[in-house]
Amino acid sequence: MANYHNLSNVFTTTETSLSNTLFKSPPFHSFTALILEISPNPFPNTMAQELNVIKNNTINLETPIFDPEFETFRSRFNSDHIYVAGHVLVYPSYNGFFEKPGLYLDQLFVRTCYRGLGFGKMLFSAVASQAANNGMGMVDWLVADWNEKSMKFYDKMGAHYIPQYKLCKLYGEKLQQYANISP
Repeated sequence: MANYHNLSNVFTTTETSLSNTLFKSPPFHSFTALILEISPNPFPNTMAQELNVIKNNTINLETPIFDPEFETFRSRFNSDHIYVAGHVLVYPSYNGFFEKPGLYLDQLFVRTCYRGLGFGKMLFSAVASQAANNGMGMVDWLVADWNEKSMKFYDKMGAHYIPQYKLCKLYGEKLQQYANISP
């Protein structure tokens, strides 16, 4: 995903840092990652229970998908023909203008060879379902202004855009510079 957004120069995440920050609290009470794993065979019921599977859908494809990186993205939980096709990262959010908290969708990513097959919609639906089931009132996210495919995807879903706002981030050296200033 960092390559897709031309952000590999600021990418510092490691498997250890993800494990230490993402998997310490119950899902949807803190940062939550949903991993979209696919398989040509049905998932065993015991595996679905162990891994807290939210949704188990069946999609029948007319032609097989060629995944040139299938070895790299083989599932760590059950490596027998189960592959990671995408992910979504969310965390709780609150906006004082709305009466209920929501989820902030930080990342939604489907690997290139799996795009256009409904997997992005499946991931987004899982997030929307969790927000609704938890009594939340919204899901917010940002989309890069150059990412026309994603904007069309969100338009089809009925997303509301707020063009008056711009995302601001302070990170790296500038973050450290302001962190060291005394009031």
